[in-house]
Amino acid sequence: MRSGADDLTTRARIRDAAIGLFGRDGFSRATVRAVASAAGVSPGLVIHHFGSKAALREACDEHVLSQTATQGREKTDPGSTRELIQDYLNHPDQYSDEIAYIRRSLGDESQAGDAFFDAVVRQTQDIIRTGIEAGAIRQVQDLRATAVVIASNSLSMLMLGRHLSRALGTESPEPHGIGPDLLRQLTLPALDIYTNGFYTDSRFLDAARGVLLETTTNAGREHAP
Repeated sequence: MRSGADDLTTRARIRDAAIGLFGRDGFSRATVRAVASAAGVSPGLVIHHFGSKAALREACDEHVLSQTATQGREKTDPGSTRELIQDYLNHPDQYSDEIAYIRRSLGDESQAGDAFFDAVVRQTQDIIRTGIEAGAIRQVQDLRATAVVIASNSLSMLMLGRHLSRALGTESPEPHGIGPDLLRQLTLPALDIYTNGFYTDSRFLDAARGVLLETTTNAGREHAP
């Protein structure tokens, strides 16, 4: 994890070691003793700082979500986006634990996993709202639903990294398949779609809007007294 120089405390070292282990081994398999060994401390010190393994996971969630929130806000500014892309291209290994942790969280069918996804959606809503206020993102009709779509699209890249690399013929030293070569191939197509759209006109949107409006109206009549 990319902890700052002022965050290299014992608590931060334990948290970062846990993020790496949770992402690699899974939350149920990774033990407090293993986290302690990776951080170079005693198991008792892990409990002293976090109280329990569940609380340690909550701290890891909070830290990773804080990182993604910062990156998301940076993406609403072209200059910051440039720096973020360049940083990943120069130091992809520094993002590996974060990516593995997010992938593991999203695949974890538990309340904690659900809470992680919900937090990402809330972050995405805030990012969209900030972008709209800054004039970088156009107004949307349904902020919540749009945030779910955008968050799902972004997270699917992380979940499907190995398949994306395979389909595009790129190589990555990481098991998740997300390396600099994949980023180079996907960044411009993704931004092109977000910037210019995909369809040449509104016929598909109009068709969908029409049928959804019709079915909603009919359903309302059927339930009318």
